[in-house]
Amino acid sequence: MKFVVEALRKLDKEDFKVLKIIEIGMSKSEYVPVEFIARGIRKDLEYVFRRLQKLSNLGLVQRMKGAYIGYMLTSRGYDCLALDTLYKRGILRYLSLKPLGVGKESDVYEGITPSGLRVAVKLHRLGRISFRQVKKKRTYVGKRRHISWLYEARLAAEREYTALTLLHPIGVAVPKPISWNRHVVVMSIIEGIPLYECPELDSPREVFNDIIDNIKRACKDAGIVHGDLSEYNVVIQEEERVLIIDWPQWVPSIHPSAPLLLKRDILILSKFFRRKYKVDLNVESIFSELGVT
Repeated sequence: MKFVVEALRKLDKEDFKVLKIIEIGMSKSEYVPVEFIARGIRKDLEYVFRRLQKLSNLGLVQRMKGAYIGYMLTSRGYDCLALDTLYKRGILRYLSLKPLGVGKESDVYEGITPSGLRVAVKLHRLGRISFRQVKKKRTYVGKRRHISWLYEARLAAEREYTALTLLHPIGVAVPKPISWNRHVVVMSIIEGIPLYECPELDSPREVFNDIIDNIKRACKDAGIVHGDLSEYNVVIQEEERVLIIDWPQWVPSIHPSAPLLLKRDILILSKFFRRKYKVDLNVESIFSELGVT
């Protein structure tokens, strides 16, 4: 993130025009022809190449020279577009350089709003896994012939933000959604110990029941099934309160796969609590209450 923050200080309006045109062009092809960029910003090729050289030196674009000369955004370039928008909208004032957490598909940083509120800033990074894996794991991608990593990451962020806006108002234990742009979601700060780290619990059974109660509320009241729930996206907060995170793979409860995914979520968590906390659990009664066979 240090390189992104430094790059943002060196960019001007014309640089952002180039980045945005490349972003648009990447909806059609992985590398955007330099002629397309020139037409988009209404400048000659010499001017465009100078701009592109600057952006390349900052690590924001990558060049391809083959049948044609083309450029694509790097993850840093996409970060700059999203963060610049959030700064200009008055959502963010400051972003930490050290991540709160790094996963296979996202990075989370602490941010500060103009009012001084601490927030979590989540950047989706679906480019870290292969396109084939994305197609297999994430049904919402669909059957598009061309899909850029920008689109994958943006769609994941949009879906997560949508889930939070549906769940938080009805009392499901999720971060409060604040804003999103492109592949970045801004939400209330995430503090606590991840469940997979096996924190010492006074009442592991009550913690498990609390998680299940939130799963039920999400399913029955919001019509949402997490779809990828495990010990890796449950956070234990003060007084053993739970926070359920990472919602981009949710499905509507009416989706044909929803019962299977709901059952899998519950089985994965119950297996973890049995193994790590030696809790004897009756998951069949939970399935019965949720109408899952």
